[in-house]
Amino acid sequence: MGNWLVCFDDNLVPQNNCLVYSFGIDYDFSFDDAMAAIGCTVYSFDPSMLDTADHKRGDRVFFQRIGISDKDDDHFVPRVDRYVKKHPAVKGWPMRRLQTILDLLGHRKEQLTVLKLDIEGYEWNVTRDLLDSGILSSVPQFLVEWHLFKDFPPRERVPDAVDTYFRLNDMGFQLFVTGGFYQGSATSLRLTGEVAYLNTNRN
Repeated sequence: MGNWLVCFDDNLVPQNNCLVYSFGIDYDFSFDDAMAAIGCTVYSFDPSMLDTADHKRGDRVFFQRIGISDKDDDHFVPRVDRYVKKHPAVKGWPMRRLQTILDLLGHRKEQLTVLKLDIEGYEWNVTRDLLDSGILSSVPQFLVEWHLFKDFPPRERVPDAVDTYFRLNDMGFQLFVTGGFYQGSATSLRLTGEVAYLNTNRN
C-alpha cells in the first residue's frame, strides 16, 4: 500500500470501520492515500512539516502537525538529523502519547486497524510506552521502521531497545514482512529495518 506492506488475509483490513494512524510522513502520503482508496479513514501525523497546517487532504485523509511520543510535550526539541536540518524546530514540536491523540480526535472507543511508525529512532521509546500502557495489545497490525544510528539511541539505552524489540514477540506480535538496509563508515552508522507485525492475540 504505497510504500508499506499490509496484510489483508482473513479480512484483517475491514471495508467498514477501518481506521489507520500513520506517523512520519515527510510529505509522502502514498501509504495514506492508498489506504484511503480502499475505504479506510487515515490520520497522518508529522510535526516536522512546519509549513503544513492541519487539514483535510481528501475525503478520508486528515493531516495533523503533531508527533507521537512517550510523553506529552508542547515544545519537544528533536535531535538534529536530515529532516530537522530541512525544517529547524525553532520553537520545538508538539508531541503527544497515543492515548492523548486518541482522546483528542475522539477515537478512544474506536478500533485502530493499522498503526504505522516511521519516526527516526524515537520508535523505541514510543513502542515501549505502547507496550507498558497496554494500548498496543488492541492493534491488529503494527508497521514500524526501526532505526539505529551511531549516536542514537544513546549507547546506554540500547539494551532497552533490544528488550522492547523482543517484548513485541512475547506479546504475540508476529513478523510478516522484514526489509531494511545498512549504511556505515568509520564515522557514521545508519541501520534501518522496515518491518510489519500481526497481533496474533487479536487475529
